[in-house]
Amino acid sequence: MKNDFKIKNLFRKNKSVPNEQEKKQFKMLSAFTILLLIIAFIIFISWILKWSGTTVHINEANDELGNKIPAHDEKIVALGIFDLFLAPINGFVNGAEIIVFLVALGGFLNIVICSKALEGFSQNITTALKGKEIWAIIPLMIFFSIIGSTEGMAEESLGFYMICIPLMMAAGFDKLTGFMIVLLGAGVGVMNSTVNPFAVGIAVDTIQQQNSGIETSVGDGLVWRLISWFVMTFTAISFVMWYSWKVKLNPQKSIVFKTLEEDKKFFLSEAADKIEMNWKRKLTLTIFALTFILMIFYMIGWDSILGFKNDKLDESTWGPFYKFDLWIKENLPYLSSQAEGFGNGGFIVVSAMFLVSAIVLGFVNGIGEDGFLDQFMIGAKDLFGVCLVIAVAGGIGWSLEKSLIQQLVVSGLASSIGGINSSIGILIVLFILFIPLSLFIPSTSGFAKAIFPLLASTGGIITKDPEVLASGSVTAFVMANGFINLFTPTSGIIMAAMGIAKIDYPKFIKLMWPILTILLILSIVMISIGGAIGGNIA
Repeated sequence: MKNDFKIKNLFRKNKSVPNEQEKKQFKMLSAFTILLLIIAFIIFISWILKWSGTTVHINEANDELGNKIPAHDEKIVALGIFDLFLAPINGFVNGAEIIVFLVALGGFLNIVICSKALEGFSQNITTALKGKEIWAIIPLMIFFSIIGSTEGMAEESLGFYMICIPLMMAAGFDKLTGFMIVLLGAGVGVMNSTVNPFAVGIAVDTIQQQNSGIETSVGDGLVWRLISWFVMTFTAISFVMWYSWKVKLNPQKSIVFKTLEEDKKFFLSEAADKIEMNWKRKLTLTIFALTFILMIFYMIGWDSILGFKNDKLDESTWGPFYKFDLWIKENLPYLSSQAEGFGNGGFIVVSAMFLVSAIVLGFVNGIGEDGFLDQFMIGAKDLFGVCLVIAVAGGIGWSLEKSLIQQLVVSGLASSIGGINSSIGILIVLFILFIPLSLFIPSTSGFAKAIFPLLASTGGIITKDPEVLASGSVTAFVMANGFINLFTPTSGIIMAAMGIAKIDYPKFIKLMWPILTILLILSIVMISIGGAIGGNIA
């Protein structure tokens, strides 16, 4: 029975896929290198601004001790060469909570994936719909979209292409049907992130760190993000079903019709073996789902949604979840006396949840101490690259803050975008600006750590109308960043997926441009309506 759980790294790309096409393509700089170059550029700009005698106006504020600092002008601070290496370290320190969370999440996910519970689950869906395989598109895409929206499915999705493509081709569709099930399913989910800690969580956390008096939580705007998720997921599913039905009726309408026979020989011969959903995999799938449900339920600010402020000194402002937390600590101190209650906690407690779940899965799958440590460390290592990106991106915010360029940029944005009287107009402009910026920083978490300090600091754009612009800017960010990451050649995940599916970029764009256009228009529409609604809903 122990052979059910294979000790290997399933995050890595399928090695059986030829990589000749990859070698021919121009190798883009990694997000890590791009972010370091941005810090170097900031240092160089700080020299120029220092030499030119540029000053920036600092608004009245309070220091860490609560003492009032009057408004005054300060000269730009020139950073040094050594600061190029000091910046990522400070970014690492400032982003410690999310980095710890990523390590725990990576280990947990690798243990789940290695158990093959998720693969068996997707196979069961298509088997149950034998002869009506087109309807399998709906639950599969909803599944990928939910994981994308709640967890930010990225590298993890690569293992599913070699599952969905053979399954769809065996049902009479082309390889692009299986390709789009994974890409658009997970991609549209990420684009409409609800509680995705890599996007929404980091953006909200970054906003709160700016000490600008803005109060927001993951729960703010959640209702509208859920509605947007439903609308765009339904749209993506409809597009994939339309394309697959068209191809099945007339295979010549497939964009990859010329390679159809070659694709059948390759993908159907490489089709995954039938995976038995034994009790271990069923229990693993259950624990996987319950862990994410618990994370979602825990991180949402329910009391905030219900209108409670939870002022420690005013009992009349306490919400039911805050009171429940106090009851737990008073009556069940041996369960936990340190963890914050539901709706009030952050990444540290959620990290502990994933660690507990990973340990439980280790016992369920009978992998032993060595097997658990091996797989947990492999998963943690695979996401450590994301941790480094977050650290370097945080270094950008640190560099901008210490050089006072952040204040200069904030003043510039406030006088340009901030000059727009309509909050809806500001959100649309931010969405449009975020799209090209995401080309240079394809990492969702890296983008959030680099950009939101500029928007949420004292005097920033968000402070103009926090009720609308705080959650609205987060929604605009996840939509813009998720949209560009559906097709940008700077994304290693997109290029890897294309390599697995054996499709070149021109054909990929020919396939995707109609749905990309629709999603772009829907994003602007949903952001506009959400901005008009405002409040905790949007």
